[in-house]
Amino acid sequence: MPKIVFLPHQDLCPDGVVVEAETGETILDAALRSGIEIEHACEKSCACTTCHC
Repeated sequence: MPKIVFLPHQDLCPDGVVVEAETGETILDAALRSGIEIEHACEKSCACTTCHC
């Protein structure tokens, strides 16, 4: 399984985390599944750019 490294961020993920992602899973979905609450105002349709930090 692919691994995604989320670096520490004081508001979203203070300690950082390494997440195993399913093949074909988006980075946003992997983050949300792991409890990292990234804003996504367009409900993951890639229309608003709020999840592009």
